[in-house]
Amino acid sequence: MSYTPENPKYPEETPLEVKRGRVNSVSLYEVKENELEILEHGDSNGVYLNFAIFLFSLAFSAIATIATATFNKPIYQTLFLIVIVVGILLGLILLLIWNKGRKALQQVIVTIKNRIPPDALMQADKTNLPKTQ
Repeated sequence: MSYTPENPKYPEETPLEVKRGRVNSVSLYEVKENELEILEHGDSNGVYLNFAIFLFSLAFSAIATIATATFNKPIYQTLFLIVIVVGILLGLILLLIWNKGRKALQQVIVTIKNRIPPDALMQADKTNLPKTQ
């Protein structure tokens, strides 16, 4: 289906052609304001995951350094041990925070989608199917 409206105010403009593909049904979901705010913030938890990966990489690099290097002063070995412990602990904490935030966002989406039961969606699709001959 194609429709080309003409605008009498601007006759010198070329008309805009609108093409429309018909769909059988549309499902509309109502969203509460607090759910919308959660969806707006979206995947900001990805920063936690990025820092967790960085800290794990740093810690494992320090592990490899301690395993393969010799140190002239014991303070250097102590500093690498501190980097290992801090990197792994903070990496785990950030990984847990990321996982909690990810699950919370998924739960909001599931809550919104469950407002229309799957049976109603299937029934609407069946009633709106085009008839074949």
